[in-house]
Order: sequence, then C-alpha cells, then structure tokens
Amino acid sequence: MGLTLATDRLIMRQWRHSDREPFAEINSDPEVMEHFTTALTREESDAFADRIEARLEANGFGLWAVEVRGGPPFVGYVGLADGDFEAPFMPAMEVG
Repeated sequence: MGLTLATDRLIMRQWRHSDREPFAEINSDPEVMEHFTTALTREESDAFADRIEARLEANGFGLWAVEVRGGPPFVGYVGLADGDFEAPFMPAMEVG
C-alpha cells in the first residue's frame, strides 16, 4: 500500500486506481467545483489524477488520497502542491 498517514478518523494514503471513479464524481459536481474554473469530464479528472500521482512520485510530497476509517474508501484529497497556474502571487505552495 505504500506510505500512509493516519489519524483517529482519517487515513491519508497514496492513490489507488479505484479512487478514480469517486474522484471523477467529485470533479464533475458543479456545486463542489463552484470555486474552480470548471467542472471536469471523466477524461480531465483522470488526467488530473495522473498529474497528482506523478508529482507525488517526483517530489515526495503532494496531494494524498483521503479515506474515512470505517467509512468511504475515498472522500477527496489533502496536501501540498506546487502551484502550476498564472497568478500575481506565484510561485507559491498550494494547500489542497
């Protein structure tokens, strides 16, 4: 399974292939994505997951998959990521 970080309530872990379907559901929900540029298609969501996994591998830190102990196996992500978008405050570390 690889490295995991755990609290009494949550498990932060590396991504699994099975995370992609619930991740795509989250990313396609207009209410969830209200403060993002746009909701994502399944293909866009999978490409985002690919980038997340590649950055975790390359940097040793990034956005970890999160699950609830005794609950859903995937509820989202949390972590730090290098910002990769244009903004006046860049470069900066993004908290996800």
